[in-house]
Amino acid sequence: GDAGFSDFFRMFFSGAAAGAQAQAGTRGASGAVPKAGTAGRERPSRGELEAPTELSLEEAFHGTIRLVEVEGKRYEVQLPRGVDTGSRVRLSGKGPNGRDVVVAVRVHQHEVYQRRGADLERELPVTLREALLGAEVPVQTLKGRILLTIPSGTQAGRTFRLTGQGMPKLKDGGTGDLYVKVRVVLP
Repeated sequence: GDAGFSDFFRMFFSGAAAGAQAQAGTRGASGAVPKAGTAGRERPSRGELEAPTELSLEEAFHGTIRLVEVEGKRYEVQLPRGVDTGSRVRLSGKGPNGRDVVVAVRVHQHEVYQRRGADLERELPVTLREALLGAEVPVQTLKGRILLTIPSGTQAGRTFRLTGQGMPKLKDGGTGDLYVKVRVVLP
């Protein structure tokens, strides 16, 4: 009668009401005092499983799909454009026993580009003639090849900013810049 309805009620409503009843010493059918906020049920701890993965800078620029393995099971993970070392992609509840799988990203150093957040830096070798007289010099970016106009009298070490030629930004959807530092190559 009353005890059955009371247990039924406690099963559907938890939180402050169940906590107040537990604090007041209300006992369930078994005679035990339920823990506050659990309505007599204990939830198992849902620890997360980590799966490390490594990417090239080009893969981080374009986004990629990776297969990761956790406890003998494989997962296909979509890594978005602009991920960086330290980025974590969570697969909520997809792991064994409903645990979260967290893919920890590490992006390899690149031989040409240095990454500074969403911005990229690189050196551009130009001849002494191009620096003195000016020229249009091809620059390879992660988006493709563009022509950079080098004005006459350009000094070694001068840096040009190529707006929007850097890495995609994860949060606001923008794009970083590419900073090109002139290195004069002597004959």
